[in-house]
Amino acid sequence: KIQTKWRFFACRQGYVSFMAARKIQANWRAAVCRDLYLHQIAAKIIQTKWRSYVCRKEYVEYMAARKIQTKWRTFVWRQDFVVYMAARKIQANWRAAVC
Repeated sequence: KIQTKWRFFACRQGYVSFMAARKIQANWRAAVCRDLYLHQIAAKIIQTKWRSYVCRKEYVEYMAARKIQTKWRTFVWRQDFVVYMAARKIQANWRAAVC
């Protein structure tokens, strides 16, 4: 009877040790997994912020170029319009003098 109880106690101690080791390992794997997940989330946030910054920067450059082009086209159009109006005035005066 004593030997049976001792075998049960020894077996139980082994099982308790096994379960404790299993729990420690599970907690360790969970901590490692959590750290990896947090690093992935942090990397995702950094990448999102960086892409947003680059996109904003490109948009600002695009809008600046667009504004410069608009001003230049307006300037050229006005120069052409001034020449056109001068030619029109000269033609009108010439036609008035000839006819």
